[in-house]
Amino acid sequence: MSNMKASMQVLELFPTPVFVVQTQGVDNEELARQIYAIRDEEVVAGIADKTGLSNYGGFRSYDLLPLPGFAQLKQLVLRVLNECMVKGAWFAEPEVTEAQFGAMWGVINGKGHANSPHNHPGSWISGVYYPQVPAAKERAGSLCFRDPILARTFTRSFYRNVPAEAASVVPEVGKLIMFPSWVEHHVGPNLTDEDRIAIAFNIDHAKAR
Repeated sequence: MSNMKASMQVLELFPTPVFVVQTQGVDNEELARQIYAIRDEEVVAGIADKTGLSNYGGFRSYDLLPLPGFAQLKQLVLRVLNECMVKGAWFAEPEVTEAQFGAMWGVINGKGHANSPHNHPGSWISGVYYPQVPAAKERAGSLCFRDPILARTFTRSFYRNVPAEAASVVPEVGKLIMFPSWVEHHVGPNLTDEDRIAIAFNIDHAKAR
């Protein structure tokens, strides 16, 4: 028996990746200023009500993609995708281009505001960037993900890192989070007296060449 040997290969099959990047060098104050200006513009125009979307209170903007003030953020997203995630690193997708942005919108959640569970049908990668977060970031409304594999609700004993059916990421200024668009997610309520500003976006699959 003392001569017995064994080797083991562990296949972590069907993982659900969530990519969290802490960035630097973005003009977050200017991004927040633009989101507030768009909110004020929509309120005056009477088009600020986005009832029927995931928002519980708060504000959600129209599509920001055409606006030049968000070009720096788009380039940041593309850089992370192309340097860290595609061309076989995590996805077999070729280089991602700006044309693959499907939408981008700003969200202001004040005290008590949240976002209900949802996903982003028709998209490939979804993400969020935080230009402004309350000082008490743990109480500002975390981004929460639910395990998409229902069979794992029978036991969590195999999963050392995620012992529950849901996991969350605390927002921070400059943090960029990206994940597959099919993953169900929601935003917890902002329990502070300060605004939490997020800029969300969708990336589409590359069109067939």
